Formats: sequence, C-alpha cells, structure tokens
Amino acid sequence: MDNYIKAKLLEAEHHGKKNWLLAEEILQELIAEYPDTFKAYEMLYYIYMKHRLFKKAEKIIAKGLLEFPDDSQLNFLMGNVYLTQKGKAHKALEWYSKIRIETPEMLFNKSVALVYLDRRKEAVTFFKEIMPYFNNLVSTYTFLAEQYVALKEWDNAISVLISAEKNFPLNKEVALLLAKCYDNKRNWIQAFIYFDKAARLGCDSAEFYNDFAHCCYNMGDIDKAIGHYKTSIQKNIFFIKSYIDLSKIYIAEKDFNSAKKYLHIAQKIDPLNIYITLASERLRRIFNKDEKKK
Repeated sequence: MDNYIKAKLLEAEHHGKKNWLLAEEILQELIAEYPDTFKAYEMLYYIYMKHRLFKKAEKIIAKGLLEFPDDSQLNFLMGNVYLTQKGKAHKALEWYSKIRIETPEMLFNKSVALVYLDRRKEAVTFFKEIMPYFNNLVSTYTFLAEQYVALKEWDNAISVLISAEKNFPLNKEVALLLAKCYDNKRNWIQAFIYFDKAARLGCDSAEFYNDFAHCCYNMGDIDKAIGHYKTSIQKNIFFIKSYIDLSKIYIAEKDFNSAKKYLHIAQKIDPLNIYITLASERLRRIFNKDEKKK
C-alpha cells in the first residue's frame, strides 16, 4: 500500500468521526482510482452500517467481491448486512455458508441467524463450539441459556446460568433467568432465592414483580405475594395482569371488597379486557351465593 492510499484512508478515518459524508466521498474516489484497496470497502461498509444504510452497504460489498471473489471477510460482512435486517436471516445464512474458514465470530452470527429462523437446536450446536472464545461476556451465557429456555430444556439452561453466576455473581439478568428456570421447574424455594437476588440487583419492572408475586403465592407466602402484586401496580398502573392476579388472591382469601376494588380500577383502565370481565363475573357469582345464604 503506497503512501498516497494510506494518507487517503487516514483522512477518511479522521472525517468519519464528524463528517461521514466527506469520508464516504474520499473512500469512493479512492476505490474508483484504486479498486483493489480492500480497506476502503471495509471502511465504507462500517460507515453505512452505522447509519443503517443497508442498501449502500450491500452495494459496496458486492462491488468489493468483484475485485476479491470468494473473500471470506467480504462474505461475512455481506451476511451481516442481511442479519441486521428484519426477516432476512435466511439470506445471511446463504452468505455465511460461502465462508470456507469458520471463525468464532462467523459461527456466533450464524447461531443468531438460526435463532431468528427458529432453528434453535442447530444454533445451540454451533454456539456451544464457540463458548470458550466468548466466555468473558455475560451475554454469551445468557444467549445460550435463552435458547434452552425457549426449548424448555430447563436443566441445561440452569447449568449454563450457574456457570455464568460463578463468573458474573452480580449480574441481574443471570439471577432473573435462574429464577424463571426454577419457577418453570416448580422449584419455588430456589425460584424465590433468585427472584430476591434479582430484586436486590436492580430488577424492578412491573412484570418482574408480578412474576415474583406468583412465585411467593406458590410458596404459600400470601402476604409477600400481595405486597409484590401491589408493587407491580405501583411500577406500572397500566399492567393489568397484576390487578387480575391480585383480585384472584383476594377472592381466594374471601376479601371480596379488596378484590372488587382492584377489579374496578382495572376495568376503568381496560374496559374491554375479557379476563377482567371473567374475574368480575366470578366475584359477582360469589356475592350472589352469599346473598342467597342470608
């Protein structure tokens, strides 16, 4: 690479930080003059992908492949163009399949494409191969665990997450996934331990507290369940499920006034919700039975 080309690449890199249009112009001119400048194609690809200009990214990689046919890196980048776009994972796989030397990065992206196509078992096979290359990232563990969760392979998911917990003991996503896995295995005590840990680590959404409450109820701790359902509602007053679930507990505990109160609020928020209607109807039937007994 001669000094002129190096200077132009450095100039484009400099302008790319604040004026990407100027960087694009420099690189396009460089390719027109020196079409075998591989780095220029790569730099343009990264500029276009950063600004979500997928058509331009596709065109520049296609142009690069005319100069460098069957280049593994360019095939990888073309696959990435499609992987980033919704509904085009199958096209990404087509490009990844052209790569002769399988790198960990390529297998990672190939796994993601397979997940998008709901081919999770294949994705898991590839992903397990590359785990040692990315085991410094918590997302590596959670991604694999999420595939096992989707396949309802709870024990495999737990095994991966326990390994993650050893390396990342204060990660709330790991704690939350463990809680959900144990919850699905109906191991309420272990689920409670990890829901509690996730809460202490910062999980605080309405959905989280609804799940936590459900776990407490299954453990038989009614007071904690009621408390967490109320917290869920405080976090998001429009999270209807917590109103319904809370009213069901109150009905079971024969606290009909409280049940009526929360169902009434829920009905104001979402008057057409069939589950609120069903719960209200159940409560009405109970009231009618009590009236007849009197």
